[in-house]
Amino acid sequence: MPEPDPTPRSAGTAVVSGTSSGIGAAVAARFLERGHHVVGLSRRGNPHLAAHPSYLDCRADLTDENSVREALATASEVTSDGVSAVVLNAGASPGPRELADVPWSVPAAAYEANVHTALNLMQATLPLLQRNGSGTLTFVGASLANGLTPERWAYAASKAAMTTLMRACSVSLAEDRIVANEVRPGPVATPMTMGGAPDAEIREEVLDVINEGYRTDWLKSARQVAEWIVSIAEFPPNGPTGQIFNYSRKPL
Repeated sequence: MPEPDPTPRSAGTAVVSGTSSGIGAAVAARFLERGHHVVGLSRRGNPHLAAHPSYLDCRADLTDENSVREALATASEVTSDGVSAVVLNAGASPGPRELADVPWSVPAAAYEANVHTALNLMQATLPLLQRNGSGTLTFVGASLANGLTPERWAYAASKAAMTTLMRACSVSLAEDRIVANEVRPGPVATPMTMGGAPDAEIREEVLDVINEGYRTDWLKSARQVAEWIVSIAEFPPNGPTGQIFNYSRKPL
């Protein structure tokens, strides 16, 4: 019998957007822990992740189709056999505003940051998923998409549109053995939500104190959310598709 090959096998290549900090950085780190090669796309890059031998740090403006495609072209060495998972995480959240006073520029900017980035990344990675023979698209959504918080309408509308895009992908790409799902994590302690510096680290003990005040584990760490996202992104081609996995404790 031939000797077993001691060389570790990659679990595949994942593409993750918004990896400079927060949820995207945590998702990329979890993929690496599980043996994947990771291509991270963000405006600022992530020097910490870039030190990992299986991580490729690509800077791109995700609202620019050409920028996304050019960044992925630089990753051709690790994507030559295709991509097994894409996590569409990049986005932005405008602050609350009275519904009667919201100018169109606010939802337009939210659509640009959340829907346009998702559409660009899906279209740019689709050939790579098809080359792999199967794969997953995992969208990071928001419970606010249900529209029950009027002062966050602009953000909610963009996230609801992203849900529609996810479901369209689940139908359109089924014959390519590509599943598409959405994770709604609920409140997550990231620099964006906590108002800190982009590279700030949210310490677990601070999270514990906040949640003790709420008497719940309502506010989650990026690492905990990343575990859920990566597990869903590793679904097989005959797994659930077109689904919303809701961890927000709010009705869909």
